[in-house]
Amino acid sequence: MKKSLLASALVALAPAMVMAQAGNQGMTYEQFNHLDTDGSGTVSEAEYYHFMEGAFKELDKNRNNSLSPDETSHILSQEQFSQMDANGNGRVSRQEFLDQVMADFHRHDSDGDGQLRP
Repeated sequence: MKKSLLASALVALAPAMVMAQAGNQGMTYEQFNHLDTDGSGTVSEAEYYHFMEGAFKELDKNRNNSLSPDETSHILSQEQFSQMDANGNGRVSRQEFLDQVMADFHRHDSDGDGQLRP
């Protein structure tokens, strides 16, 4: 996926990330289709992980392998950022980011089959 397409997809997905962080379920079909790269009608754990790895890279503007509140302020509130910052150092590492978004994936995978459905 080209960087500009990834940026657009990330912006489109931002509300879903925020809702997932807030504990609400919901994603538009457009957001879902950005993630369903194989067109199967479901989003696999691998598709979600791959997208979120790209999202992290896109968010990490200074390429220091961590996110600052400034880099995420357009998609995360300070409270959400703090929840993602597991070690409390004021930065979100790649691992902290992926741990959180994958926990969100598993929370929304209600039947535990490794697939999200619209």
